[in-house]
Amino acid sequence: MTTTKLIIFLACLSSAQLNSAPKPQSHDYLNNIIKSWPDAPKKMSLIDTALKEAKITHLHIELSISQDQDLAWIKSHISRAKHALNGSEFGDGGLGYGVVKSSQLIAAQMKLAASSNQASINIKLHSEKVITSALNTVKVAQQMLGICDLVARSISTTQALAYVAQLQFLADALLSGIDTNKDGSINIFHDEGGLTFTAEQLHFTARAEGLVEDN
Repeated sequence: MTTTKLIIFLACLSSAQLNSAPKPQSHDYLNNIIKSWPDAPKKMSLIDTALKEAKITHLHIELSISQDQDLAWIKSHISRAKHALNGSEFGDGGLGYGVVKSSQLIAAQMKLAASSNQASINIKLHSEKVITSALNTVKVAQQMLGICDLVARSISTTQALAYVAQLQFLADALLSGIDTNKDGSINIFHDEGGLTFTAEQLHFTARAEGLVEDN
């Protein structure tokens, strides 16, 4: 075999070995978050499920004030917003999975990705931001669930609308985060990040891993 043929053969062999190498387990966990989660509605990704449920929550909160003199109307739409938050098997309005559950799973899957044996530096570096912002979303959603219960117990539109105003603020925070320390910026390490930030960090991580491409 000539030297040239030998070089070509070794290059092809190396490429074949590279292509047949098992994918890091961290990619499986990351794909659960960004591509598909078996238990999610229509097997959507966890981040897409969380974002859709958050947007449904926001929609029903806004719809609740479209007839602000009708207490039954207000309560009905806040009940639907609550369903999108907690994904309860009882009720309707959301996808049936919930912001809370999907965000908790994002954090859990990202922890598994970062702690797996073959996790890259890229995944380990971004994992803290993803986990922190996802868990902050859980905290905000749980706060909203408590306020939804207060709306359900309201005895007047005035009382209910005061609670709905709080829900409007927090519904924005689910997506964009919340400036809790009033320093003029959203900082995930101050428990301020939201799902939009989570999605951005996941995209950066997945792109660096070769799992997604920019459009």
